[in-house]
Amino acid sequence: MSRLLDYIAEPETAVVFDVDGVLAIYDFGELGHAAAVDGDWETYVREHDPYATARPAPPIQRFVARKGCGRVFACSVGEDYEAPGKVAFVRRCYGLPADHVRIVADRQAKVDYLREVAHALRLPERRVALVEDTVKTLDAVASQTDCVTVHVSSFLAYE
Repeated sequence: MSRLLDYIAEPETAVVFDVDGVLAIYDFGELGHAAAVDGDWETYVREHDPYATARPAPPIQRFVARKGCGRVFACSVGEDYEAPGKVAFVRRCYGLPADHVRIVADRQAKVDYLREVAHALRLPERRVALVEDTVKTLDAVASQTDCVTVHVSSFLAYE
């Protein structure tokens, strides 16, 4: 395992995972990621409930199972209509309690959530890690906090 993954696996480190593209493999729709080809994601979500059939990421499932859910969280930018499906997906596929899953309005709210986790667990920010697939979000977290940032690709070789 890498030094970074070893660090976030330590019992004292809290890990916050993004949902879309991280916990949920992004392959909605008949032929992949272009589920809402006309751009109407809300209608697609309401009619097809994509999180009911979304696939989890096995390496991350293994990581969460080994670490335990006590210091594992999920935070995703999303709309109100997406929240029930995302929360149910994370609970079903990763076993996280509902109060460990947060849907937020924007990237800044995700940064704020990381600080909230640190405060609630009485941890220094350096002991909170965000696993994310969006580089702009990782950059925002790195520039505004002392939290650890992890691109999801770091889990490609996780056994």
